[in-house]
Amino acid sequence: MNADEIRTFARRDWAAVAETKARYWAARKRAMTPEEALAVAEALRQHARTLRPDWPDSRERDEDCAVHMRVSEALRAVRPARSR
Repeated sequence: MNADEIRTFARRDWAAVAETKARYWAARKRAMTPEEALAVAEALRQHARTLRPDWPDSRERDEDCAVHMRVSEALRAVRPARSR
Protein backbone atom coordinates (compact mmCIF):
# COMPACT_ATOMS: atom_id res chain seq x y z
CA MET A 1 0.00 0.00 0.00
CA ASN A 2 1.10 3.50 -0.67
CA ALA A 3 0.30 6.67 1.28
CA ASP A 4 -2.64 7.63 -0.97
CA GLU A 5 -4.24 4.20 -0.57
CA ILE A 6 -3.86 4.44 3.20
CA ARG A 7 -5.45 7.91 3.24
CA THR A 8 -8.32 6.68 1.04
CA PHE A 9 -8.90 3.77 3.40
CA ALA A 10 -8.81 6.00 6.49
CA ARG A 11 -11.32 8.43 4.91
CA ARG A 12 -13.90 5.76 4.10
CA ASP A 13 -17.48 6.32 5.14
CA TRP A 14 -17.17 4.16 8.24
CA ALA A 15 -20.84 4.65 9.16
CA ALA A 16 -21.82 3.20 5.77
CA VAL A 17 -19.41 0.31 6.31
CA ALA A 18 -20.98 -0.40 9.72
CA GLU A 19 -24.50 -0.23 8.27
CA THR A 20 -23.60 -2.59 5.44
CA LYS A 21 -22.07 -5.05 7.92
CA ALA A 22 -25.13 -4.84 10.17
CA ARG A 23 -27.49 -5.55 7.25
CA TYR A 24 -25.29 -8.42 6.04
CA TRP A 25 -25.16 -10.09 9.43
CA ALA A 26 -28.87 -9.59 10.11
CA ALA A 27 -29.71 -11.35 6.82
CA ARG A 28 -27.04 -13.99 7.39
CA LYS A 29 -28.32 -14.78 10.90
CA ARG A 30 -31.89 -15.16 9.62
CA ALA A 31 -30.72 -17.64 6.98
CA MET A 32 -28.15 -19.66 8.90
CA THR A 33 -28.77 -23.08 10.33
CA PRO A 34 -28.10 -23.84 13.99
CA GLU A 35 -24.94 -25.69 12.92
CA GLU A 36 -23.70 -22.64 11.02
CA ALA A 37 -24.48 -20.38 13.98
CA LEU A 38 -22.46 -22.65 16.27
CA ALA A 39 -19.57 -22.66 13.78
CA VAL A 40 -19.55 -18.85 13.68
CA ALA A 41 -19.66 -18.69 17.48
CA GLU A 42 -16.79 -21.16 17.72
CA ALA A 43 -14.70 -19.18 15.22
CA LEU A 44 -15.28 -16.02 17.28
CA ARG A 45 -14.38 -17.86 20.49
CA GLN A 46 -11.16 -19.15 18.96
CA HIS A 47 -10.28 -15.67 17.67
CA ALA A 48 -10.88 -14.17 21.13
CA ARG A 49 -8.65 -16.85 22.68
CA THR A 50 -5.94 -16.03 20.12
CA LEU A 51 -6.06 -12.38 21.15
CA ARG A 52 -6.42 -13.13 24.87
CA PRO A 53 -5.39 -16.68 25.81
CA ASP A 54 -6.57 -16.17 29.41
CA TRP A 55 -10.14 -15.39 28.28
CA PRO A 56 -12.48 -15.83 29.93
CA ASP A 57 -11.05 -15.35 33.39
CA SER A 58 -12.96 -16.40 36.51
CA ARG A 59 -14.59 -12.98 36.97
CA GLU A 60 -15.83 -12.98 33.36
CA ARG A 61 -17.10 -16.55 33.75
CA ASP A 62 -19.00 -15.56 36.90
CA GLU A 63 -20.51 -12.52 35.15
CA ASP A 64 -21.50 -14.68 32.16
CA CYS A 65 -23.09 -17.26 34.43
CA ALA A 66 -25.07 -14.53 36.20
CA VAL A 67 -26.42 -13.30 32.86
CA HIS A 68 -27.41 -16.84 31.87
CA MET A 69 -29.20 -17.27 35.20
CA ARG A 70 -31.15 -14.00 34.73
CA VAL A 71 -32.16 -14.98 31.19
CA SER A 72 -33.18 -18.44 32.36
CA GLU A 73 -35.30 -16.97 35.15
CA ALA A 74 -36.92 -14.48 32.75
CA LEU A 75 -37.74 -17.25 30.29
CA ARG A 76 -39.29 -19.39 33.04
CA ALA A 77 -41.44 -16.43 34.07
CA VAL A 78 -43.01 -16.15 30.61
CA ARG A 79 -46.33 -17.94 30.37
CA PRO A 80 -46.49 -20.45 27.53
CA ALA A 81 -48.73 -19.52 24.62
CA ARG A 82 -52.09 -21.24 24.68
CA SER A 83 -52.96 -23.51 21.79
CA ARG A 84 -55.63 -22.21 19.48
